[in-house]
Amino acid sequence: MGPSVSELAVEIGEIYGIACGVGCKVVQKTGEPIFAFGSAPGDSFCQIVSGQTHTQEGDQCRHSYLYGGYQAEKLGEYYIYFCPSGLCNWAVPIFERGVAAYYLIGGPVLLHEIDDLLIRDIYRQHPRLRSQESLVRQALTQVPVVDPTRVRFLAEVLFRLAENLMQGDLGLLEERQKFNALGAGIAEVIHDRKGEHLTGDVYVFALEKDLIFAVQTGNQPHARKILNEILGVLYFEETSFKVKKSRLIALTAVLARAAIAAGADLEVIFGLENSYLDQIQDVNDLMELSRLLVPVLERFIACTFELSNVKNRDLLYRAVSYIRQNYQGDITLQDVAAEVGLNPTYFSKLFGDELGISFTDYLNRVRIEAAKLLMPEDLSLAEISQRVGFNDQSYFSKVFRKLEGQPPRKWRQRH
Repeated sequence: MGPSVSELAVEIGEIYGIACGVGCKVVQKTGEPIFAFGSAPGDSFCQIVSGQTHTQEGDQCRHSYLYGGYQAEKLGEYYIYFCPSGLCNWAVPIFERGVAAYYLIGGPVLLHEIDDLLIRDIYRQHPRLRSQESLVRQALTQVPVVDPTRVRFLAEVLFRLAENLMQGDLGLLEERQKFNALGAGIAEVIHDRKGEHLTGDVYVFALEKDLIFAVQTGNQPHARKILNEILGVLYFEETSFKVKKSRLIALTAVLARAAIAAGADLEVIFGLENSYLDQIQDVNDLMELSRLLVPVLERFIACTFELSNVKNRDLLYRAVSYIRQNYQGDITLQDVAAEVGLNPTYFSKLFGDELGISFTDYLNRVRIEAAKLLMPEDLSLAEISQRVGFNDQSYFSKVFRKLEGQPPRKWRQRH
């Protein structure tokens, strides 16, 4: 008997981490890391952020792994994302018989040098770290700065290695997006026809309403209790196994719709739903169907609440990364919103609410930080202003004075 999928995943993680010189974690589908390899860059920073007594912040790492893993699982390929503290990671799913069994998480890395903008946002996320500034900066210096192009290739390499474990699921990976769209239509039909064909039990309908409310409010213990009651009713119904299985599939659709209505990512939820449908396709035992449904319920709730902050931060840091790579040009809010797939008005509000600064002010800060780095060079202020994206030197000087408290010429003389 050959090595198991988990053993092979650990082997790949070790080879990749050591060979590529970046961190690589093997993560269970619950978000818990089971092995970490490579130089483990960023671990000291992550330990400072999470702390021993701050369980809520510590959970952010697990939620971040789950978010990246869910996105990769949905896409059927690698997914590059940012954790809530601004570090870049990439996730690759390991499928076994059509279901994601593990995630490989590469990173973390920084996509740009440490500067005041990064530090300021870390303090905004974790105010308690303000008293540990030297420790925070020292920990951040251990995180490698990697060019975005290299990050993409690092993610590609990890995915190609993982593909060797998933020969039987390569077709699934290629068809996942198409299958997600199809699954959405099936779920709609099942839900709309449920009352007519699948059940007439008023008690079960009442329980389902309670279950939907529990999912939408993130009450996992209560949701588990209600689900057990529903399953108990099904056990004693005098109907065929085929009917009971259909009702569980319908219940999965109901839960998926509840999670989406509460704000979960539609494509991620349908990806999880379809994974469950794949998993139960050949199951002929009600106990096994029920056992497989419980983690689906828990993951729906996780997607609805626990991962919402991670998702927002990922979108914002993708926007920030785009700004930092393109600040020299004439980029607009509409350009950046389109890059992350958001409506410009919603993106503008989200950016301001999450980062505590408007898009325009942030873009100006990035440009001024870049200008400060150019000050030692033998360049005129006009040349510097042009290089960092200001078409008007007088406006450059005005913004510089506003942010630094003195005009650029005076700042240059002092520094």
